[in-house]
Amino acid sequence: MRTRLRRRRWNNIIILGIVAFMALLNLPTIIKSYLIEQPTEGAYPALLNPSLELQAIHSNQWSLEKHDDVWQINIATSIAPQEFAQRWTQLEGTEVSEETYQAIKPRLRNPNSLEVWYVDQEEPQRITLYQMPQYWLLKNWQERWIAVTVEADYLLLNSLKEQ
Repeated sequence: MRTRLRRRRWNNIIILGIVAFMALLNLPTIIKSYLIEQPTEGAYPALLNPSLELQAIHSNQWSLEKHDDVWQINIATSIAPQEFAQRWTQLEGTEVSEETYQAIKPRLRNPNSLEVWYVDQEEPQRITLYQMPQYWLLKNWQERWIAVTVEADYLLLNSLKEQ
């Protein structure tokens, strides 16, 4: 009878040792998940990559480029190029779920596209955008669709003055 108690006791010690070893192996994950505060993404996803420096934005109607730290635009407009660049760099929207995108996809007509060039990047970011009656639908730098509610003049796509 005593040998059984000893055997059970050793079994319990081995089981507790294995559980403690498993907890020790998972300790870094537990610390990361529960104790270290994760950086939170903004409430609204950004259109352009916030960690890269913007160099130029090109559409089929206008071009906005940065030369010697001065923004220049190739069309006549009442908006200062610096302000226009700031509008695009600070543009955020509401993320559109895949289900919502699939539901509105049949109504999407006449896509526009932009090429966004960043400093020290070999390839541009290509943005597809649609102007809907109530909002703009744009594909951001993370390849997610976002909806942005701004006046057409704010993005300067419908209020162009031809040269």
